[in-house]
Amino acid sequence: MKRGHDFEYRKRGGNRRRSFLLPDLSLARFDWVVFALGLFLLGTGLMFVHACFEANVEYKRLDLTVGDPFSSHLKIVMISTPVFLAGLYMRPAWLRGQSYLIYAAGIFLLALVPLVGIELNNAKRWLDTPFGFNLQPSELMKIALVLALARALYRNRLQTLRSWILPSCIALLPMGMIMKQPDLGTSLTIVPVTLGMFYLAGARMRVIMGLCLLVAGLGFVSWQAGLVKDYQLRRIDTWSRAFDPDVLISERNAAGFHTYQARVTIGNGGMDGSGIGKGVANRAGHLPAKESDSIWSVVAEELGLVNSSAVLIAYALFAMLLLRGAGELRDRYSRLVVGGVGLYFGAHFFIHIGVNTGLLPMTGLTLPLFSTGGSSMIASFGALGVALGLSARRVAALDADAFR
Repeated sequence: MKRGHDFEYRKRGGNRRRSFLLPDLSLARFDWVVFALGLFLLGTGLMFVHACFEANVEYKRLDLTVGDPFSSHLKIVMISTPVFLAGLYMRPAWLRGQSYLIYAAGIFLLALVPLVGIELNNAKRWLDTPFGFNLQPSELMKIALVLALARALYRNRLQTLRSWILPSCIALLPMGMIMKQPDLGTSLTIVPVTLGMFYLAGARMRVIMGLCLLVAGLGFVSWQAGLVKDYQLRRIDTWSRAFDPDVLISERNAAGFHTYQARVTIGNGGMDGSGIGKGVANRAGHLPAKESDSIWSVVAEELGLVNSSAVLIAYALFAMLLLRGAGELRDRYSRLVVGGVGLYFGAHFFIHIGVNTGLLPMTGLTLPLFSTGGSSMIASFGALGVALGLSARRVAALDADAFR
């Protein structure tokens, strides 16, 4: 009855060295609604990414003789599909046992970046691969972090000061390594995922609020000590002043260029939109990173307020249903992993939409399952596969909060 009263472990004779692939998924328990929403988001994203690339070809901004970016994007989706299937069939007990090893592999890849990484746009974040795309270890690290935190919190309800040490270190180590690249946007997504998992594990809300204040205080101290990069300070300053329309317009060709173009693009959509592929952002090509970091601005312009709101609701519902599914699981490890995956999608969704609408400072962050980004797509497919697989198995457990 040790190790979490794991009935799956006893039922299978305690053989934890069996293959992690299992054919016994329950179709009746499979969350078809979440799966359908994921397919909808993926298909809608492919439609908009294709429209972006087609506009680039039509208006002579892309030379297909050197390669077709949309075909490369489809290749990433094909590569990600086996990752989804592997995640879908991972046995909970096996995955729990390998969580720290997966986390260590992620840390190892992050450690390779300063040594052999590829530098693009004044940042070294990628590793070269033989598969035709650059791997961004920080994207994979987010999923490895969810697994490691779930393992660390499996028997830990954060009731004492000492119990906070291990899970906090697990989160702070990759966060610091990612910030060094530098990649502030990606590192910031770790914060809501970590705090959310702490709450799911049983941490008191007042303690979490105290941590939020501590993080804010550390940020202020870092700023006063000059540890924050100049370009990061300029982004925050531009964002704070951009709430004044006159200031934003005056800086539309300077520091506020990206913010201005994103807001104008959204405003161009009106209620009904301009039509897929027919927006000003696609025709003029002035919006930076329109296939990835700014894709929501394109969606809002070409679908309009009404239809883009439907996509917005679908994505929010997708993340919320993952969290609801986590609440229905008795096995604590599975519940924490599925909840962490829901927080992962929710955090990306909130930050991406917030940046594009000007509610948050400008930072580069993809929209999982929707925009371009090879590493993000692979991580998203793997995370969704693991979450759906664990939800479908419903491992029996009689630990302290199995019926909470």
